Amino acid sequence: MQQKSTDIGISVYTERHIQHPNTGIMESAREFRLNNRESQAKEAQVRLFNGLGATLFEDGWKIDSPQYFLDLIAAYIAAEHGIIATESAGKLNIVATKGQTLPQGTRVPMLGIFATLLKYPVKFKAHQYQGSMFWTYTPSDMDQEYLIPIAIGQQSMGLIVLSGQNLQLTPHELITLQSISGILGLALKQASSMSTEDKDLTVIERLTPREREVFALLPSGLSNRELAAKLGISAGTVKIHVERVLSKLNLRDRTQAAVKAYELGYRA
Repeated sequence: MQQKSTDIGISVYTERHIQHPNTGIMESAREFRLNNRESQAKEAQVRLFNGLGATLFEDGWKIDSPQYFLDLIAAYIAAEHGIIATESAGKLNIVATKGQTLPQGTRVPMLGIFATLLKYPVKFKAHQYQGSMFWTYTPSDMDQEYLIPIAIGQQSMGLIVLSGQNLQLTPHELITLQSISGILGLALKQASSMSTEDKDLTVIERLTPREREVFALLPSGLSNRELAAKLGISAGTVKIHVERVLSKLNLRDRTQAAVKAYELGYRA
């Protein structure tokens, strides 16, 4: 039986168009593929942010956090090689690695491209590059490299570097990585502050209860005689306590001790 032209037209239309599973709207095969790809990209982005956010929410920043986050990021864009490095004293300290990279703990001078990208004010941007000094392999013409500064308040905190063969990031992926770098900047800043605070509190624990009392009152600017009257001890005893505080906290003089006490929250 000969097929009608209208049936042929309907058949051709159906082959070239697909009914959307959610909306039921007919769309071209090309539109379907594009929409499906976009949907998968959004799902991958959600998984990335969820993994990062849930970990920070539940556990905070831990010593193995950089490696976990690098693995998440690399999986998101299918990068073969990657590092996360934190900035300290003009150098980049590698704290997480993937693929063929320099080992963790390596300190790389912040020169050349690194100095340019991480100079204040740091730009909220991912940069395409090739041939940085992080890799233990020789990148080919097919390898693409991306450098994403980690910063907070436009102040450098470190760098995410990703590399892979034919690694071409979409604008959507670039924006996502830039956002991730901002979150990591905030996490690193908080972790740094907490680390400093924990170290200071550990030092304070070296003081006896009476030495802590004297230390806490130093920001008031009171003399030894006035402190003695306040604490019910002699001025000579106060002097001995102050000298011990300076020695135990490795402080130069009484003024430096007062500043330190103020920084730790003592507002006598």
